[in-house]
Amino acid sequence: WCMMAAPLILGNDVRAFLKEDGTIDIDNEILKIITNKEMIAIDQDALGIQCRRFKSSGVCDTLVKPLENNELALCFFNKCSEEKVLEQSIQELVCQMYVDLPFAEKYEVFDLWEKTTETLSNTIYSCVPAHGVKAYRIKAV
Repeated sequence: WCMMAAPLILGNDVRAFLKEDGTIDIDNEILKIITNKEMIAIDQDALGIQCRRFKSSGVCDTLVKPLENNELALCFFNKCSEEKVLEQSIQELVCQMYVDLPFAEKYEVFDLWEKTTETLSNTIYSCVPAHGVKAYRIKAV
């Protein structure tokens, strides 16, 4: 939903966000998704541009979304029932007309789920769980 710049519509029972004693269930997986501020920021980016499917193997997609301030969101989407290792060259993304990410020697790559940052010179490698995603915010440094 966040890569599509789409509204988030819940189809679950929101009462499941609470434990029996009335406290918030911080381990609830749906609640973790809808309260992830970094993912919400991708969805609500000021450019308001939807992602494009950059690559597809049929079972895995690579989604790319331009962001304000010459940044980029990248999402690996694994639709199959086993873990997949996916990769993407950042320089390949920089060359796309719809992307404003500048060419640089290094890029800061922020993992939107793990909340970790690494500096890379080119390729992002990611182990994507079965029926899961890995999402990143990328900017030149």
